Amino acid sequence: MFLSKLPNPPRPWRPSLLEAPPLRTLPRLLPAAAPSPTRRRRLLAPLAAASNSGSPSKDSNRSPPPPSKKKKKKKAADESGRWKSVPPGMRESAAPVPDEPPASPCTTARRRARAAWRKVASLVPRKARSVVLLNLVTIVFASNISVVKEAETMLDPDLFNVLRFTISAIPFVPLLLKALNDVQVFIRGVELGIWVAIGYLAQAIGLVTADAGRTAFISSLTVIIVPFLDGILGAEIPAYTWIGALLSLIGVGILELSGSPPCVGDLLNLLSAFGFAIHMLRTEHISRNMKKENFPALVGCQVLVVAFVSAVSFFIKCSAKNVHQWTSQLQSPMKLFGVMIQFPWLSILYTGIFSTTFCLWAEVAAMRDVSATETAIIYGLEPVWGAAFAWAMLGERWGMTGFVGAIFIIAGSFMVQILGSFPDVSRGDS
Repeated sequence: MFLSKLPNPPRPWRPSLLEAPPLRTLPRLLPAAAPSPTRRRRLLAPLAAASNSGSPSKDSNRSPPPPSKKKKKKKAADESGRWKSVPPGMRESAAPVPDEPPASPCTTARRRARAAWRKVASLVPRKARSVVLLNLVTIVFASNISVVKEAETMLDPDLFNVLRFTISAIPFVPLLLKALNDVQVFIRGVELGIWVAIGYLAQAIGLVTADAGRTAFISSLTVIIVPFLDGILGAEIPAYTWIGALLSLIGVGILELSGSPPCVGDLLNLLSAFGFAIHMLRTEHISRNMKKENFPALVGCQVLVVAFVSAVSFFIKCSAKNVHQWTSQLQSPMKLFGVMIQFPWLSILYTGIFSTTFCLWAEVAAMRDVSATETAIIYGLEPVWGAAFAWAMLGERWGMTGFVGAIFIIAGSFMVQILGSFPDVSRGDS
């Protein structure tokens, strides 16, 4: 009986699941402010009110609509070049467009020739094109030996090298500024230039005492030097390359036995072969790790280095000898002009432009697809072409033994070229 009078114990507050959450009040949107009347509407408002006072209507309280903006008509150029409005319903693409001025005949012919060359080049694999380019370089290199041999009978070898490489370096002077901005291109170009300078200068001095045909044969020893050095550096050399190098080496030996006795020039030509072999290996490595746009600057650095080394060697030779008698003949401009006329300028221009500038560029471009070992085997044809040019230009002859050696060299070179042109699927070539 006393329990009902006891007060209820306080209970802890618990949230009710049935209690609705408080409503959020949204901000009231204010009506858009009416545009301020312009001067014209202020003047016309009393007149509009007076006209509508006699006949009140529902729309009397409304303000007059704002004047609509006129859309600008699209314009297009007519035949005379002036702009005219495009009629409604007509697209801009249908409007007459001014014709471009016709291209010149030279530009049209150049475009057609470029398109035809791309179409023909697309039919030939990239590596096959590089092999053809290297064969052309081999022919030019072989002709270079006979041309230099004949020119050195009229001019000092060092002076000939200075004129030759200076002429070949003139087109690359602007590219040297680009190479100076890129330190890697400049350093690699100087390195390649030193190796190729050793090859060219040793060959030019060795031709003073050695025959042109013998020089071509010794220069082809790069066929065996390049695979040997490449194998030492850890490269994997295919079996057909070693067989082709062996055949070419046998052919060079047979050709060497069929010529004149050895001389000091042969040692210099052997040094030239080592210089060109190292240059091939470094060119392969550098060209495959460099953009194609940097090739002209790379070749320009090489040519400028060779020209500089040739000039230094020439001045050292002049300072070591008594050249007072030679310089006394060049005191007057007429005597200097008379001496310069006697220079073999055709030989200088040919060796400077073709056998130096073109061959260095073609070698760098082709060795992106052809290895240094395969390039050396292709260059194994140089003694054959060199002997042919020596026979035609200098009258040098070799008998049946020389023909047998030439057959061995041709067999070894073509075996590497033909087997190397097929893609190796196991190595991932395409």
